[in-house]
Formats: sequence, C-alpha cells, structure tokens
Amino acid sequence: MSINQAYEERALISSFQQGEHKALHQIYELYMRPLCFFTEQLISNTMAAEDIVSECFINAFQRKENFPTLGQLKAFLFTAAKNAALNYLKAQKRHDDIHHSIERGAERFTIDAENAYIKTEVMQVIFGEIEKLPPQCRQVVRLSVVEGKRAQEIAEELNMAYQTVLNQKAKGISLLRTALLKNELLSLPGLAFALFLLQR
Repeated sequence: MSINQAYEERALISSFQQGEHKALHQIYELYMRPLCFFTEQLISNTMAAEDIVSECFINAFQRKENFPTLGQLKAFLFTAAKNAALNYLKAQKRHDDIHHSIERGAERFTIDAENAYIKTEVMQVIFGEIEKLPPQCRQVVRLSVVEGKRAQEIAEELNMAYQTVLNQKAKGISLLRTALLKNELLSLPGLAFALFLLQR
C-alpha cells in the first residue's frame, strides 16, 4: 500500500467515524457490490442478498466508532453478511444438511463462505483491471466476462463485426491475465480462480 493510499484510508475512516454523509456514501459504494456478490453466492437470492447487505451497513453505521481502520470495517461487514446469510438459510430451511446435522451444515457453510469470499476478492480485482483496458476492448470484455454474453450477442449489441469482437476479447483477456499474474494481493487460490474465469 502506498503512503497516499494509506493516508486516504485513514482520512476516510476518520470521516466515517464522525458520521459525515460523504464518507458514509463512499464506504457504501466501496463495499456494496462485493458484499452483494458475496452474499448472493451463499443464499442464491439477489433481493434477499441486497436486504442482508443493507442491514449490515446499517449495523456498521450504528457502531461506526468501533472501527479504527478500513480493514476492520470490511471484516465486520463480511462477517455480518456471512452470519446473516446462515440465519437466512436456516430460516428458509434451504441448507442441504439443516435437518440432519446443524454442526455439519455449519462446517460446510463455512467452507462455502470462504470460497465465496475468494471469488468476491477476485471479482473486485477483475472489475478494477477491466476498467483499465482500452475503451473498445473494455466494452467487449465486460460483456463477455462479467455478463457472460457470447461473441455474436456482443457483436449485435455493440454493432461491431464478429471478428472484431473476437480480436478485442482475445486482446483484453491477454491483458487481464498479465495484470492478474502481476497482482501481489491475490492469493494462489484466488489467482487460480481468476485465470479459470478468463478461460470460459
């Protein structure tokens, strides 16, 4: 982490602790999408995931003085989302082992949550790297990797030649792979998952 980044994080968490509206909004924008992605993987329900995440932010805002660092706030939000997701699954009686073994079910859920967290971290990195791509390349890769669209669909949506879509996708994927391999923040499982995503 650079000195400037560390300073910006300290300034942000300080403003958050003081309840400044701009800081609250910035924190929300920073973590809302990854938290929703994380929670939805655990419960397979988009609307319920958004409700859970909203509640997590409300709880965090109510305890804003308890988070001296951005890392501690992030850890609280993801832990709160994981616990709320488990409670949701219990209430919905949707967990595979809920009627047989709560203990075994909780253990399996923990593994699911860890995998979901890795995927969430990976997607954050991928989203960030996609934004750094050249404009035309960025459009194609976003539609392909993030939205899962086929080359023909992308060509029609962007009014672009099919071969151009293939060329731009290949270029973008190559640039993304290089960027991911250079990223020191990704764990080995995270890197493996990221490279797998780009092969699809």
